[in-house]
Amino acid sequence: MNSNWARSPLFCFLVGICLGAIIVKGFQRFNDYQARARLQAKIIHADLVDTRIEVPIENARSDRMMVALAFGQANSANAGESPKTANEKVFNFFNGKLYRAQDPLLGASGDGGSVWTRLGDELVKRRLYDTVIFAPIGVGATKLAHWQPGEVLHDRLLQAIRGLRDSGLAITHLFWDQGGSDTIARTSKEAYQQMFQAMLASIRREGVTAPIYVAISTAARCKKHHPDPEIRKAQQQLIDISNGILPGPDTDTLGLADRYDGCHFTEEGLEKVTLQWLDVLTEAR
Repeated sequence: MNSNWARSPLFCFLVGICLGAIIVKGFQRFNDYQARARLQAKIIHADLVDTRIEVPIENARSDRMMVALAFGQANSANAGESPKTANEKVFNFFNGKLYRAQDPLLGASGDGGSVWTRLGDELVKRRLYDTVIFAPIGVGATKLAHWQPGEVLHDRLLQAIRGLRDSGLAITHLFWDQGGSDTIARTSKEAYQQMFQAMLASIRREGVTAPIYVAISTAARCKKHHPDPEIRKAQQQLIDISNGILPGPDTDTLGLADRYDGCHFTEEGLEKVTLQWLDVLTEAR
């Protein structure tokens, strides 16, 4: 190379651009790795296992048994205001073992209460099921993109499916409650639907034929975002009964009075959402 060219301002400028692009790309990859690691760390409550009552899986088997995989973001996890211990017929599946269901549920993020302990109680009390098993893997603040094939939460989703199958537990219900983060990200209706279908196709390839219930959940009021018509429409248009995609509750109908921090549910809000889930499950029977 001509030494004069190598010392020219244009050459230095071009080299600077290339080096800058490499550095920026490196930071992006590092930040992505850090974000993935944080998501993975938030998924479980392994430190609480020793405080829970383990139950032999055979003790939970019944002719009328629900096995529900619940996933999405915070309101599918342990983000509620008030923790609850469910009755002795409601269980929490985690890492191949079964425990009495007690908030915060093992397998999902958050340290508070869950709609699932309450829903399990009501399902048993109303004799819709004899036993109820929840495998919750929801993670707060996650976008649908985080659950896509190849992403860390999709890996966790497949692990949960395979763990249930290896334990001889056939999934009967899939509960999807997510959308607020995509409201903030301004995800388009088309992109949301494409990502959901890709996620569901991967679940079906695992042999899971259970219906998936899609909650209408787009409000991110803790970030001062109101229910989003674009994501609402995306979720509503996903419903396809013939393909096992069923409507879940419309949690956007719960206002600020039912959200202790403007986003996640109060005790009364949890009770209302529980009744909404009961309504859609009863209607689908």
